[in-house]
Amino acid sequence: MTASGGRPPRPWWRKPKMLALLTGVVVAAAVLTVVLTTQGHHDSGTKTEAAPQVALQPVAAQGPDPFTGSVAVGTTASAASASVGSASATGTDGRPVQGSDPGLYGGSQQVASCDVPRLIEFLNANPDKAKAWATVEGIDPAAIGDYLRSLTSVVLRVDTRVTNHGFANGVATPYQAVLQSGSAVLIDARGVPRVRCACGNPLLPPVLSATPPAYSGTPWPGFKEQNVVAVSPAPSPLKDLVVVDPSSGQSYSHQVSGSPSVPPSGSRSGSAPASGPASGSAPGSAPASGPASGPASGPGSASKGGSSAPSAGTSSGALLGSGSKSADTGPSGEADASP
Repeated sequence: MTASGGRPPRPWWRKPKMLALLTGVVVAAAVLTVVLTTQGHHDSGTKTEAAPQVALQPVAAQGPDPFTGSVAVGTTASAASASVGSASATGTDGRPVQGSDPGLYGGSQQVASCDVPRLIEFLNANPDKAKAWATVEGIDPAAIGDYLRSLTSVVLRVDTRVTNHGFANGVATPYQAVLQSGSAVLIDARGVPRVRCACGNPLLPPVLSATPPAYSGTPWPGFKEQNVVAVSPAPSPLKDLVVVDPSSGQSYSHQVSGSPSVPPSGSRSGSAPASGPASGSAPGSAPASGPASGPASGPGSASKGGSSAPSAGTSSGALLGSGSKSADTGPSGEADASP
C-alpha cells in the first residue's frame, strides 16, 4: 500500500511524535540513573561517618564487664574540673594535653589513690584475666607485678577520654570512654593513664575521630564535652611530675616511678590474648584483704584511705593555683599503696 502521490509511508519510528517520545524516554532513564548513583554515594558516606560511641563513667562506676573489684582508695568526684591550659580542640574528641603538663593530675603526699598490691594479687590469682590484661598492655603475664609497680598512682583533675577495656568471653573488649574528674588511675613514665583503679581495667590512649561522639550514660554535674581532654605521651620519660594535692590545693613535685622496661605509650590491640597464663604469686607485702578470688563481675569494696585520702580534682582555675608551694615525695608504687 502506498501513500497519496505514489510514495510509501514513513516507518513509525521516523514520525515526529514518535521521535519526541523516544527522546523523552532516553532522557528520563539517564536522569534516573544519575539520581540513583548519587543517592548510593550519599548513603555510603553517611555510614562511614557514623558517630563513635563513648561511655560516660563516673568516679565510682565500674562500667561493663570489669576486670576486678575496685582498688581505688578514698577518691570522690570533684565539684569542678581544673582548667587545662589554652589548647583548642581539634573537634569534640578531647582537647590535646601532654602527660607532663603541670597540674594535670592530683594526688596526696600521704596515701596513694590506688591499691597496687591488691590489683597484683587479684590478677595473679586469675590467670585468664591476667592473660587478657597483659595483652592490652603489651607485656607478658609474668611481668604484670613489675609493670604495675612501675606505674604512678594519681587522680584525674579533668574529665579524660581513654580507651577502656572490659573482660568478656576470655578476652579484653575495648570501648571508648570518658573518665570523670576525680577518678583514680595509674599513669606510665610518660604521663599516660594505663589503669583505672575503680575496676582494675587496662587503659590505652583514645581512638579519636573528626565526627562528634555520641555519649552514653548520664552526664555528671559540670560535664561539658568541650572540657574533655585526651592525654598524649610526654616527649621523654619523666623523672618528676607537678601534682596538686586536692585537700590543700597546693602543688608539689611528685617522683614518677617509671622503668626502662615499661612498654612505650601508644595504642595496642584489645583483641584475643596471645601469651600464656600468669605465673608466680602475689607479693608478700600484698594485704590479705584483697580480692584474691571470686568473679570480678561483682563490685569490690574500695579500700579506705583514712582522712588524708585525696578527694579528687580542684576547683576551676589555673592548673597550678597561685601561691602554691612545692615539696618532694616518693613514687606512688606498691610501697605507697598503704597509708
